[in-house]
Amino acid sequence: MSIFNGANLPQELLINIFCRLPAKSIGKLRCVSNTLNSLLSDKHFLKTHFTSSHLQEPEKLILLSNSISFHTITFNNTDVFLNSINFQQTPGDQFVEVCGSCNGLVLILNEDDAKVVINPITLDFKKIPKSPFALDPIGSFSMHGFGYDSVNDEYKIVVISRYDHDNEYEPDILDMFMDIYSLKIGSWRRIKSSPYDHAVPELASGVFVNGALHWLASKKPDYSSVIGAFVLSDEEFVEVPAPSSLDKDKFVFNKLVVLGGCLCMVDNPEGNRIDVWMMKEYGVEESWTKFCVDGLDFYDFLKPLCFIRDEEEVVVNMDVEKLIVYNVKEEKSRDLEVDGIPDRFDSIGTFVESLVTPADL
Repeated sequence: MSIFNGANLPQELLINIFCRLPAKSIGKLRCVSNTLNSLLSDKHFLKTHFTSSHLQEPEKLILLSNSISFHTITFNNTDVFLNSINFQQTPGDQFVEVCGSCNGLVLILNEDDAKVVINPITLDFKKIPKSPFALDPIGSFSMHGFGYDSVNDEYKIVVISRYDHDNEYEPDILDMFMDIYSLKIGSWRRIKSSPYDHAVPELASGVFVNGALHWLASKKPDYSSVIGAFVLSDEEFVEVPAPSSLDKDKFVFNKLVVLGGCLCMVDNPEGNRIDVWMMKEYGVEESWTKFCVDGLDFYDFLKPLCFIRDEEEVVVNMDVEKLIVYNVKEEKSRDLEVDGIPDRFDSIGTFVESLVTPADL
């Protein structure tokens, strides 16, 4: 056991070895000795471990169901595993939405607009204090985003909110409020308003890619559709070019997702088909490529979640109650069979396995 207390190998070499192990293995090794627990709980090690391993870690799904429990789904070659966890901080907690994930951490929201950042693997969590700038939920709308500012080594929650003027044809862009919570500093602050009109049909969470949170929005004076990217380090919006073939008056009605680390836009040109545009090289308009998910019977909601088996198969959420796997090359679909999965879930998202601890951010 001397190797585990560092007697025979330099600490740098041990760290290099441990950084190649999955997060669950690290959790078990922490129980071997106090020395290992100290080494493998160090903030520098946790950051190094995630940087070294996250590109190899397959994405997992997180589902909220019954308002007080969540489930994680792991893909391992041809096998699919479900883990169910009852998570209630206090009696009466009713979690209703997965608002985003970053570096293995997930932002979830309850019915009273309270926010929690949780690591679904370690179950460490941090409750976010209520914003002093929050609008009254009665008569207002809010969209959330969660991401990592690598320049300032800081995780941030972003909220875009507006009052409901009951006028979807001429919304007032001046009422688009932006609030930011820094997990590092532990406080909320209000910044200048968004330059875009976020009075969109779907209150979608911001999509985190390349250090920025992305929303579909409209731009005055002609209300043309744009992809607005809020850069977390600068706390400013920039525009990301959309596929040139899309109607600039209408793509605000589409959806943004992340697949394989790429920003994607989901278009629904026909009743039972969606086009998925992938930006293979971030910020480069010519890098948009398209694949289709076709021949499915669905009603209102069809959202790609993650790739399995490289980019050959994609997991798709259908009407927030069913998961299917679509083979892009063969143009065939099958139900995703998961033992124990609930009949219906309230919200679903993706994350990668990590040891990042919310309490230490």
